[in-house]
Amino acid sequence: MGDERSRGGKLEVDPPNTSAPPRQARETVRPRSGGPEMAAGRSTTGQRRSAARPAAASDTNKPVIIAILYLTSIVLGITGLVAFILALVWKSEPGEGWEASHYDYQIMTFLLWLGTTILGIILIFTIIGALIGIPLLFLALVWLLVRAIMSLIRALNREPMPNPGTWLA
Repeated sequence: MGDERSRGGKLEVDPPNTSAPPRQARETVRPRSGGPEMAAGRSTTGQRRSAARPAAASDTNKPVIIAILYLTSIVLGITGLVAFILALVWKSEPGEGWEASHYDYQIMTFLLWLGTTILGIILIFTIIGALIGIPLLFLALVWLLVRAIMSLIRALNREPMPNPGTWLA
């Protein structure tokens, strides 16, 4: 409470200060970022953040990433293998229902593209097969392009692939 003083045998009590300073005059102590409040999931304003889902990963559309990697593999090559590996890994993770059909479709796309590309390269080394091998490589490239674009369009709309096991587009 107040300050108690003894004066000449009498006990005097100073009354407490009831007038609060104006809001601007008060000094506010705010925690630094990374302090115990941030570790507990609270922001610097005292509000709690959702600890269940991080904000960065909530809107990630993984089938779109894989489709874009397939499209860039037409120029770079190796990104097709990266997309295939990501599709295999992300297929085993829980996700939304429409994503599973995309992973199956994209895995099938890579395997069929790889098979036709290997067959086309083998045919190029034969004299008669070169007439078939070069057009086969071109068709495999166009086929990969069409399937990647179809998957990209449906993934952007968050729609499942209608028939993920098909060989055709």
